[in-house]
Amino acid sequence: MEFSQLKQEVYLQFIFKIIIYKKLLEKSYKFLGEILKWYDTLDQPVVEDEQYQGIFKLCDYASMFRTDTTGKYIIFCKKLSRNLLLLKDYYNDDFLKGCSNLYVWLYFEIKKNSIPNNITENIFKELTKFLESKRSKLPCPYFNFNEKHHEPINLIKLRIFNDNVDTFQNMFKGIVKSDDCSVKRYVYKCIEIYRAMNSNYCSSSVEKTQETQNSCDIISRFNNLYKFYIFNKQGITHNFPELSSDISLNDIDGCPVEETEPNPNPDKSQHDTPTRGGVSTALSAMLFRFGNKKHTIITSNFDKNMENEIFHDIKEDSNIKDIQPKYNIGYEPK
Repeated sequence: MEFSQLKQEVYLQFIFKIIIYKKLLEKSYKFLGEILKWYDTLDQPVVEDEQYQGIFKLCDYASMFRTDTTGKYIIFCKKLSRNLLLLKDYYNDDFLKGCSNLYVWLYFEIKKNSIPNNITENIFKELTKFLESKRSKLPCPYFNFNEKHHEPINLIKLRIFNDNVDTFQNMFKGIVKSDDCSVKRYVYKCIEIYRAMNSNYCSSSVEKTQETQNSCDIISRFNNLYKFYIFNKQGITHNFPELSSDISLNDIDGCPVEETEPNPNPDKSQHDTPTRGGVSTALSAMLFRFGNKKHTIITSNFDKNMENEIFHDIKEDSNIKDIQPKYNIGYEPK
């Protein structure tokens, strides 16, 4: 069997197991299930519908695509056009959250298709002009997750908390039914991320750059929302830790320890998250690994060799550097 064929078979087996993960994730986190459904909508192939013909022509005849021999830039342009139009009837907070979700989709789409930064920015500029002039609608502002952010995957995890913090609060108050321990672990993972990233990028001793500013906007917002909605809030019985404390996050009161199988290749690491299986599949895979080395949630039968082909290994001496891609979500609703 040729190597390429073998690799494809391994990849298909991996995707099958990630689909199982996705179902488990949706069951544990109903609000994340809704997010994943929205990403599935954004990720659907483009249908040449008459209502989109005007904006699709921009993609078909754009001079910047003349060197695109594969046609992937045009497909990307049309899908982004369609998705921007899906948000045309959204307003206020719904619009801001819709844009935020769009940017996460865009992160994976750019990664999957290796779209250059200048192409992405030019597409946004042209689509913005069209929507403003023809539809009298201001679309989501341009932001490329490929630019000027630290540790994008970890920031995405914080952003999901930020965008759904009221739902988290309702879960902990019992207003919304949930798998209580799984939700607690997600929040504890976010606290781990916050502590490390706040120290690395947001302290007074750190040089201020565009990357640190963009990252610290999201980190600071997590701080504010966590304190306002979760920490020491009436009706939440669990004693969540202070963000500034050095209390260990390894053990969560009232929750069993999640056991994992040892990693047979602890020194091997990868630098990409899976994207070819679709955005919601990649996001599911990313979110499903939110524990530290003792609490990472994976099924007992997961093939570790296959996992290492796609994922970063969790480093033995690190709590949060399990995934280190090069891109990030950058749009932060005020």
